Amino acid sequence: MSKKYLKAEMERLISSNDEELIINTLLDICFNFDEWEWVQDVCLKLMTFENENICGLAITCIGHIARIHSTIDKKKVLPVLKDKMNDERFLGRVEDALDDINMFT
Repeated sequence: MSKKYLKAEMERLISSNDEELIINTLLDICFNFDEWEWVQDVCLKLMTFENENICGLAITCIGHIARIHSTIDKKKVLPVLKDKMNDERFLGRVEDALDDINMFT
């Protein structure tokens, strides 16, 4: 199966309305796709979701990307993380992601 097909299928899954499916798909791509920029962009997209669990996991996965790949696009990621710091529901996750970015990139 081609990577292009897999990415299209993953994008279809994360576009569903099924919280559990989105969460499981996000975890799958975070840990199993080597294309960190694509995974990062998926996380940034999911960080805009109203659903607290999905948004929170996307923030956590940004830290995982930094840890796993030793890189992240700080120009894209840092402004979004800083904006999320204004929401106390995500403050701890944002701080953890920032720690991972600072430690591993």
